[in-house]
Amino acid sequence: MYDLSIAAGEFSEMQIADAEHWMELPDFMRASPDLFVSRVVGESMNRRIPNGAWCLFRANPGGTRQGKIVVVQHRAIEDPDHGGSFTVKLYQSEKIEEYGEFVNQRIVLKPQTNAFGYKDIVLEDELEDLKVIGEFLSVL
Repeated sequence: MYDLSIAAGEFSEMQIADAEHWMELPDFMRASPDLFVSRVVGESMNRRIPNGAWCLFRANPGGTRQGKIVVVQHRAIEDPDHGGSFTVKLYQSEKIEEYGEFVNQRIVLKPQTNAFGYKDIVLEDELEDLKVIGEFLSVL
C-alpha cells in the first residue's frame, strides 16, 4: 500500500509515493510485484470508484491504454486547489501517423461521474509530460 491519495478530480497535490504497508489481496487476486494499492479521493470517478476507496492498480501497464481507467502523472498541469500532478481517469487517445508510426495527437482523460462540474482533461501540446503510472484493476 502506498501513502498516496490519488485525486479523482483534477490533479492532486504533489506527492512522493513511498511503500507504507503490505495488504492482503482478495482470494480472486494473485499477488505480483507490479501491483499496488492506493486511496482514490474525489467524486469524478464515482460511477466506478467511490470517494475514499482503496483501489488495486497494476504499475506501468503495457499495451494499449485506450478505454482503460488509469492513474496518470502530469507535471505541466496543476490542480488549482492543490498544485499537484496525479489523477485517475478513463483514458482516450487520438493518434496520427508520422513517418510510418502512430503517435498520440491528443489525449483526453475523462471523468466517470454523476456529480456536477467535472470536465474532461484534454492534452494536446504537453503529451510528452504525461506518464501512465498504473491501470485500475479493482476497488478493494
